[in-house]
Amino acid sequence: MSYLIPTTYPPESELNMSDQITIPAELWTTLDQEHSSGTPIFVVLDSGAVGRLRPAVPADHLSGDSCRLPEWMHRMLIPQERDDDTWVSLGVCELPTAGTVVLRARQEATLTGSADPVAMLTAALSGSDGLSWACLTTGSELPLACGVFDVMEIRSVEDFVVPAACILDCDVNLEIVRALDRQPTPVPEPEPEPEPEPTQVGKFVPFSGVGRRLGGP
Repeated sequence: MSYLIPTTYPPESELNMSDQITIPAELWTTLDQEHSSGTPIFVVLDSGAVGRLRPAVPADHLSGDSCRLPEWMHRMLIPQERDDDTWVSLGVCELPTAGTVVLRARQEATLTGSADPVAMLTAALSGSDGLSWACLTTGSELPLACGVFDVMEIRSVEDFVVPAACILDCDVNLEIVRALDRQPTPVPEPEPEPEPEPTQVGKFVPFSGVGRRLGGP
């Protein structure tokens, strides 16, 4: 477990639309030697967000006690009422392989503007129009070049619901639910049933029968 002070990438950095966490080069070397499997090193943060590590280079100007996060991950980690210099933990973790990912667009126009939204998302996640993504976290924001999405649910290849998963080198089933700003289709109210007409009852007329005189024939 490592403890570092989180900072964010510059607003113009494309790393804000990624899952990558920059850590000091010395720490990276240590972790890489401990987990030398030729695969990305994934870590889980205090908030539950998961990212992959990358070593800092001199141009990053990163201090030895800091790490740099994408803006979406930093917002998830540090609530507005807390100070930005809060130390956070980064624990190396192993992730299951994703089988199904359920996404929700923040804006309906993100989907209607594409002839094939699933192909658009596949290209964005694989890095065809930017940085590729290696892992996703349930409940997190997913900023892509084509638009912003929310990760609603992740299921592993064994079909278990999981908090995070790896999406590298695997076939992932992408499911898209109704966009956040899409208004639900109004359900028409049922028309009121007509009032039943009152049943006509024959009027009783007293002494309407044939009269008989007493003592008559």
